[in-house]
Amino acid sequence: MITALVTFRLPPGESREAALAEIAKTIPLYQAAAPALVRKAIHLDMEKGVGRSVYWWRDRASAERFFEMAKANIKARTGHEPEVELIEASVLVDNEKGEVSWY
Repeated sequence: MITALVTFRLPPGESREAALAEIAKTIPLYQAAAPALVRKAIHLDMEKGVGRSVYWWRDRASAERFFEMAKANIKARTGHEPEVELIEASVLVDNEKGEVSWY
């Protein structure tokens, strides 16, 4: 399991509503990445003007392919390339399923 931590800048002065509307447009991209993309969470920090996303991928190759495209899209929209960190998970505790997975 690969965890991707992504930090991106929001366009200056963008409202929360406008940011959410832009994010809504990208949801089909994340849905199309299934089954390689297991889950994604997005956090907006309007005070700091940044967004953060956490992705859970089944494998590194899928994550790398996705971010080759996604980095360009985010830079085109915001004017800044996002910071992307890929981390290989060693243990995943899934309370929803009541499972613990070791990698």
